[in-house]
Parts: sequence; C-alpha cells; structure tokens
Amino acid sequence: MKLALPVAFIVFAAGACCCCGGDSLEDFDPAELGLPATPAVGASGSASAPVPANEKVRVVSVHSEDAYYSDRAKIEGRECVTSAETTLNDGYHGGSITCGSDSYYFYKVELVDLGAAPAAPSSAVAGTRAKESLPSGTRVKILDVAADDAYYSDRTSIIGKLCTLQEASSFKDGEWHGGSITCDDASSYYFYKAAYERQ
Repeated sequence: MKLALPVAFIVFAAGACCCCGGDSLEDFDPAELGLPATPAVGASGSASAPVPANEKVRVVSVHSEDAYYSDRAKIEGRECVTSAETTLNDGYHGGSITCGSDSYYFYKVELVDLGAAPAAPSSAVAGTRAKESLPSGTRVKILDVAADDAYYSDRTSIIGKLCTLQEASSFKDGEWHGGSITCDDASSYYFYKAAYERQ
C-alpha cells in the first residue's frame, strides 16, 4: 500500500536540504570538505582599476575594436607583464604589455591582475650614461632600453650596439634618450627611452 504524504511535508523535506541562511555561504570553508580553496586573483583582486607597471597579468579577452582582435586566438589566455600602468577605456585596459618575446600595445583588452612580476635580471651594460640631450651625429653605445619602450622585449639583442644619432636626442627622466638612431650593423631604431654612453 502506498502512503500519500501531505504536500506541506514534501516541501519541508525539500527545504531542509538547502542552505537558506544569508550568512551560510559566506561561512562555507572548502578546506573542511577537502575541496581546493578558490585561488586568489592577483594582488589587487580586480582588473577594474588601472594595473601598475611590471605587473603580471592574464589576457582574458581582446575587444573587437582592438587592432589585435584578429590575433585573439593566440593572445587570450597568455600570461604577460605590463610595461607601464594601463589606462581604462569603457572597462577595458589599454597600454603596452610584454608576453614572452612578443610585445603588444592594446587599445581595449580585458585583464586579470596576477600580482607583481618577479624582477627580471638586468641586461643593462655598465657604462657612463649621458645625462643630457645629445646632438645629431653623436656616436653612442646603447646601455639599456626602458621597460616602457616598444623595443624593450628585444633589448638583449640591442644593448651594447655602437650607433650614430640621426637627430638630436630628446631627454627624459634624467637618464633616458629618445629619437632616431642607426647602428653599425645597419639596424635602425626610433627609441622612446634608451640609455646611451657617448663614444
């Protein structure tokens, strides 16, 4: 014989299985059940604010208005390092980012902040840095390339080259030069921030 239960009893029994208290989920500790804890997302915990320079980030998505949108399949998901503090545009980040040997200047990209990047070993060459603007035609040795320069990811192949300025260098931040330069190996660069030793 089947026993018919009142509807109220069935509803109560179903309700007894759920957590209805407002604080219950906040107090839930995955470790108590042997589950992995939720991983922390970066130092700031949010990519809704500008991400500082030299910060490790993960590229979540490239916006359709960004120049690299067509390359998004090989960019999204990569872990990279910001070369300078990002700017915000409609909730998306813009700025210079280095991903391994690749460098990008994004207009609109979604990022997750993973915290400060470990300090990279310096590849700078020892030398006496020129501390003032240099005239066109000056012979120089390249001592270093700044993190916010477009050639930063190629610095290991650039530093140490002997070159000639093609124009008077602009001078920034007490140690960095900008402008057009041609090197003895026939390579040419237009630096935003590079350090020179006058020859």
